[in-house]
Amino acid sequence: MMKAKKMLALLVVMFFVGFFVITFSAHAQTQILLKPFGGIVSIPTECTCSFGNTWIWFIPLYLGGPVTVTGPMVYSPYFTILYGYYNIGVPGLWHLGDYVPDKGSCQMEYVYGCYELPAIGLMSKVGTNRYK
Repeated sequence: MMKAKKMLALLVVMFFVGFFVITFSAHAQTQILLKPFGGIVSIPTECTCSFGNTWIWFIPLYLGGPVTVTGPMVYSPYFTILYGYYNIGVPGLWHLGDYVPDKGSCQMEYVYGCYELPAIGLMSKVGTNRYK
């Protein structure tokens, strides 16, 4: 009888410990909504205050919908994974990949400090073609 009570007590304790471990465990997950893009590079500009970043203007720029637009994206060597022929920001070449909307920073130096150039987003992954 004593053995059955100990076994029941042990099962109850294991149940509660398992319940609290599952319920209160921390999950380090984040949700990044990546969107597709593709376009031909028109004007690349090196960001002078945000070291290493490049502000790239695309004409045309396809953002995964039926409408073609034009606009800038930011390439960061610290965040963006570069695929293909590594011809990032070469005028006339196609770029295809995905981006994080409303992220990325291109700071340009001015007389009294730095100002930010607006961009559609920060490239997450991008591949380039080989020739013009």
